[in-house]
Amino acid sequence: MKKLLLLFLSIGTILYIASLYIDLSENAILAVAEVPYEQESADLYCEKDNSDLDPLSLDFYNDSEGKNEKILSGKCQFGDYQIEFYQHSGKLYGCYDSLYFCGIIADRKRLIGEFPVIVKDINGDVFKTSEDISENAPVIGLFRVPTSFPYMVLEINLGGARSVRYLHFFTAKPSFKQVAFIGPVSGWRDDGKYIYSNEQGDWMVDKFVKVPTPHLSALGDWLHFPVAYKFVDDHLVRADEHIKSNFKVYSETELEGIDEEALKIRALIDAQVNSKSDIVNFLFSGRSDPLSGKFFWRFTDFIYQGQEDLAWQFFEQAIPDSYDMLSGYADSMYATKSVMRETMKNWIEEYFPLGVAKQN
Repeated sequence: MKKLLLLFLSIGTILYIASLYIDLSENAILAVAEVPYEQESADLYCEKDNSDLDPLSLDFYNDSEGKNEKILSGKCQFGDYQIEFYQHSGKLYGCYDSLYFCGIIADRKRLIGEFPVIVKDINGDVFKTSEDISENAPVIGLFRVPTSFPYMVLEINLGGARSVRYLHFFTAKPSFKQVAFIGPVSGWRDDGKYIYSNEQGDWMVDKFVKVPTPHLSALGDWLHFPVAYKFVDDHLVRADEHIKSNFKVYSETELEGIDEEALKIRALIDAQVNSKSDIVNFLFSGRSDPLSGKFFWRFTDFIYQGQEDLAWQFFEQAIPDSYDMLSGYADSMYATKSVMRETMKNWIEEYFPLGVAKQN
């Protein structure tokens, strides 16, 4: 009997806890695990209770009639300034986990004065708006960073398949000012850690740089790499020493595996079965074949990691002289092996080191 009683009590407890989180009614309350947010070094404090926002209902965000109701969704105190975030119904998707400290424009054409973010000065007057930060940005949210980071960071979400985002850095000391801007920082990086400090105590930000194929083929063939920048006197500069100290050191096992890939590519060319244009597509375009596009990816990765000697070693292993005898035609920049080699040299000079401005 005692065991049966304990069983009923356990079931009842579980059902009670579940009822706290589940509401199947039409106007179910949207549970949001938002907690106070503080960056002491930046003199920034954001408090959920410091908003005029009642618990958000799913009905608000399922605004099928397109009412575009506007609400003040959160406030942050930033030195002597107050940051206010405004949202409009039907736009929840744009804020992800930054529900309260995030502003979203309306679906309909915005009326004068309807901004997703405004900044008020010590007198309560509007000092800046979202248009001063990023004109026509659809989503602007507070970006969470290490609490000791000395700047407030606002994230601009421009949407797209990978939700391309840009970061704007602000200080309130002695007055409100944007000190830096960087982007894109997008979903291409899985861990989402764009801002961090290195062993020297420098604050680092990773920008993502696109690397196109030499012949500017489809965007799906382009590669993306993070490039580290660091803050120096309220400015972002390319962190050359940090980048060099973090170059990848390839193990013997890794190099053996890469050599095997090169020999497989070489064998395919030596077989003289495919046309020259097909081989070029195979070398630079990632498709369903595990080796497809691997030549361009391996070659580029070696360059990115500061291992140009390994890149050219891989080139010579993968591309035999028999490439010149393949039937058919390809882009003139890949007409022969020697021409392809020159093309790749010019490509390196144009794009690397990544993030370095080139002189025209």
